Amino acid sequence: MFSRYVLRRDRGPFSVIDIWTGEPAVIAMVPQRGLSELDAQHTADLLNRRARAGDRVLMQ
Repeated sequence: MFSRYVLRRDRGPFSVIDIWTGEPAVIAMVPQRGLSELDAQHTADLLNRRARAGDRVLMQ
């Protein structure tokens, strides 16, 4: 299944990247970078579920 949000390792911590923009995903005005792998995977999974469900907030 298509995933709009993917993980990228940044010399240790991870970022959640929006593949449409190539930039870190932003939640509550906070770029999702510098995360542990577990937190980044959880965030990406959540954002991907919402995107697949048609959450219009994510379809910018």
